[in-house]
Amino acid sequence: MTTSMSRSAVEHSTIRKITFRFIPVIILAYFVAYIDRVNIGMIKQAMSADIGLTDVAFGLASGLIFIGLIFFEIPSNKLAHKVGPRRWIARIMASWGVVVMAGALIQIPEHLYVMRVVLGLAEAGMAPAVFLFLAQWFPRQYRARALSAFYLSVPIAMAFGSPLTGWILEVTHNLVGIDGWRWVFLVEGFAAIIVAPVVLRLLSDHPSKAKWLTAEEQSWLTNTLEEEGRGVPASAPHSFRGSLVDGKVWIFAVTYLFLGFGANALVYWMPTIVGSATRGLGPLQIGLVSAIPFVCAAFGIYLTGRIAERTQAKRWNILSPVLVSVAGFAAVLVFDGNITMQMAMISLALAGALASQPQFWTLPTSYLSGAAAAGGIALINSVNNIGGFLGPYSFGWLKEIGGNSTMLPFIVIAAAQVLAAAGVLIAYRTKSRRSDLSRERSAAEAEVLAADATVNAK
Repeated sequence: MTTSMSRSAVEHSTIRKITFRFIPVIILAYFVAYIDRVNIGMIKQAMSADIGLTDVAFGLASGLIFIGLIFFEIPSNKLAHKVGPRRWIARIMASWGVVVMAGALIQIPEHLYVMRVVLGLAEAGMAPAVFLFLAQWFPRQYRARALSAFYLSVPIAMAFGSPLTGWILEVTHNLVGIDGWRWVFLVEGFAAIIVAPVVLRLLSDHPSKAKWLTAEEQSWLTNTLEEEGRGVPASAPHSFRGSLVDGKVWIFAVTYLFLGFGANALVYWMPTIVGSATRGLGPLQIGLVSAIPFVCAAFGIYLTGRIAERTQAKRWNILSPVLVSVAGFAAVLVFDGNITMQMAMISLALAGALASQPQFWTLPTSYLSGAAAAGGIALINSVNNIGGFLGPYSFGWLKEIGGNSTMLPFIVIAAAQVLAAAGVLIAYRTKSRRSDLSRERSAAEAEVLAADATVNAK
């Protein structure tokens, strides 16, 4: 009884310590990363006037960041597994900070295209490295909450980042003869460089190196994670290369592509949607209105994470918010012309779309471990980045061929969410079949052992 209570106290204190030490740092890092990734949505109008950027060209520029992410996520996460996520995340932040600051030198659209591709190369591996880090520190029981907390950085970045970028744009307009949108690149890029050493200092590579944990806490965490690693299904891949050709990992990857398609488009296009529907608003006001759906998404992520931790009903914790997003995006079409109701439905849809993503990651991080986790997580994120490119680019293209209407883009986004729901069901059906085969194999092995024991007894 005393031992059980003592173990429970050690478990509680350990999770509390790693949560309060790591999660704020990770949220801060990804907050800065996401602002640097999507700030061109807020500066689009001012920058377009200066360098001659059309809607299609803007959509292309928004999506080009994903070229580097698509092709370099996998090798980047392989290096993260070798040198440790802590060092790799800090290196990524410093690199992309320099690239963002270089954006202040842009003169023509082609310069912007190059800058966005290089930014993708610099940022490649950031999200997979964070997923790998969380999987190395948080046991499965607590992983959904940790992932939800990490994903809060996306709506927080959009909710606070858009008004912040709008404010910088206004107060720095023609400051010392430099355009406000160029100051946005300088200020927000420098922020990433400042945060990099904070990440390096406050994150830790392994429980055994965490001097801020007691010996009992280090032992409990190490043993728990090792035990979970031994519990990975026999059918799961056990090497970096094996994870890249595993069928179930590819099901996860395609599902995640559809899951993030709409959100990837809207993080870039929301300021344009708001600006077009509400004439006369300044950059700060557009940023504040654009933040509303992402504030709702933050509540959705938090609420879903709390429900997931209590119920442990993984399938419905993923599927339910996806279905909410389908309903929300479909309702946007119904309220065409009514910006108030459209914003309400976009808020509902984004809350569902973003709340489903941290819950989704409980599947691959439970299925994979070690080097296989590094490879599989990177592959899933790489495939998702294809949607990250197609989402904003197709939104601009569909908007243009649809007579400057957003109806066609929202039809495609709603369809993508339906396919995401189908992918979740297929992933679970595959999981059930493998579980059945595993149980049958175990039963057969038990029968063979029993028969051998009987023969030996005779």
